Amino acid sequence: MKKVIVMILVSVVLVIGFWGLFNYISNEGEFTKWSNSTLGIESLEDGNAYYFGYTFRWEGIGNPTIEKIEFIKSDGTIVAKDDEIRIQPFIASSESIGVLDEVTVIKEGLVNELVEVKDFKVDGDFHLVLRVELNVINPNNDISSLRITYNKYGVTQYQYIPFDEGFVTDQ
Repeated sequence: MKKVIVMILVSVVLVIGFWGLFNYISNEGEFTKWSNSTLGIESLEDGNAYYFGYTFRWEGIGNPTIEKIEFIKSDGTIVAKDDEIRIQPFIASSESIGVLDEVTVIKEGLVNELVEVKDFKVDGDFHLVLRVELNVINPNNDISSLRITYNKYGVTQYQYIPFDEGFVTDQ
């Protein structure tokens, strides 16, 4: 009887230990933003798209796969496709885009370096490029953060990264 109790106790300790180790490994790590790109609101024209480049770094165990990137307004709502500002995230193969208008990005062939963020496997640094298009003359610049949804070791996770000044500054 004592052997059975000891075997059960050892099994429970091992299961809890493995579960704790997996939980630690699957949740260890974070994204950090290493650059910031902004453009004055007076430079934006209604209907013209601009590209903003940002360098991000993954620091942690494993290589996560990005599922999607969403943009959060200061009131906590997610920017919708039909809002006054449309944002499309891409991953660039190089750091050649800071802030450029769409005509320049197309003319210089930089658009060919952009890939979708869905299913992008992160390995250290990567370059996030946002295509931003305004639908109104006086936009409400209230994007406070972005949310990266990623998968690591079969566990889907979220991380919020503050957008200190946003894409568009009011000056």
